Amino acid sequence: MSFPPLHPAIHPDSFLAKVSQHLPLLTSRGLPLPRVLPTRLSERETSALIVAIDNGNDAFKGAAMHASLPQLVTTRIVTAYAPARTIRMGEGITAYQVNGSEWFWIGDEAVSTQKSEGLPVGLTTERLPDDRFQSYLAACLVELLLTAGFEAGSYMLYASFGIPNEEMTLRGAKPDVTAALRLLLQTPFEVHRIDERGQKSSWKLSLAELAPYPQSFGSFAAWYYTVDGRPIDTSIVRHVTLDIGGGQFHDCEVDLQLQSDGRVKLRMAANLLGDGTITIARAAREAIRSRHASIHLSDAEAQQVLLTRKVIVGGHRVAVDEVIEEVITARSQNLFARMLPLIQEGRNFLLFTGGGSVLLEKALRSLVMPTRASHEYLFVPASLSPVLNVIGGYVLAMASAQRSLAELKQPDHRPLVETRGR
Repeated sequence: MSFPPLHPAIHPDSFLAKVSQHLPLLTSRGLPLPRVLPTRLSERETSALIVAIDNGNDAFKGAAMHASLPQLVTTRIVTAYAPARTIRMGEGITAYQVNGSEWFWIGDEAVSTQKSEGLPVGLTTERLPDDRFQSYLAACLVELLLTAGFEAGSYMLYASFGIPNEEMTLRGAKPDVTAALRLLLQTPFEVHRIDERGQKSSWKLSLAELAPYPQSFGSFAAWYYTVDGRPIDTSIVRHVTLDIGGGQFHDCEVDLQLQSDGRVKLRMAANLLGDGTITIARAAREAIRSRHASIHLSDAEAQQVLLTRKVIVGGHRVAVDEVIEEVITARSQNLFARMLPLIQEGRNFLLFTGGGSVLLEKALRSLVMPTRASHEYLFVPASLSPVLNVIGGYVLAMASAQRSLAELKQPDHRPLVETRGR
């Protein structure tokens, strides 16, 4: 299979290069990446499957190595929840029950029912305590494992967990965030799944460890590290990620400082620049409602309309391209104004990622191209941009796992149940 040439800003040995060209993820010794990590919980030794989670407001993003192939598998599931209804004829909808909860639908299927319920939007402490959100998260993890080729059963998970950048400190996640993450560590999930054909399966998931990481730093990690976890050789010393998500818009600035011993020291700072494409989606919702007064869209439905440019009116699927274009033109200017100082600053390298960068790429390129050479910026390929943070999260999970393996080799054999940051 042939692929287009790599962008000059993507190093051919980077994790990003390998996944963008669908190459096997093999170490420099030709070995596949480990899928599991030996752990010790109390007096019982077991193995935990390594996964990455990006807990985005607009969608769950997950990553795991395929069960039998040296390939990374990702999944993206829209943050939507709807109580399941009985379908008497036709195609079924995959439904879930978690720890005795009601049966429910998630993702695009929940949105399509027009009965989806809003899940908490905001910071980790506002989202994780919600029982429905925990059930949604457990169902998403089951879908990730299925996509990666795993069969129903019991799994211990060792997970990196993407959280908003502002929730991290030099010592790791903030105390209240750590407390919220412990809710997941303390909750085994028994998930029953019935697919669209009526086939039933049961899963038991437990989290052995959650290693939080700042979401936007994940994109940098995928760009910067190789499959072996080593830094790429680059002349870039100031790297800025512009992460335009559905719920929030962040920048992540990393300085790469070369030390006298040849090592590179990283210093990362990140800022919340404002809301992401949700502001455009909500404006589109109001514009559509002004033309079709009976149409009431949820946030999740409005985000989907931005992508599909279609809405259901009177039972018919109706194109609303003109409305969406007008809204994007009007409402994207505020977002562009917030990033303009970073675009105008000629001493940094810019990496554009997130679903919003795909939605707005044409306009963003018109801002960047007049003042920058092609090697001074990068638009992440559209197929990877919405999930690049979690791909980088998997890179960070591997690094964390390697440190934990080193700890396991120590005489005290310490348990791996701490919630640790970077």
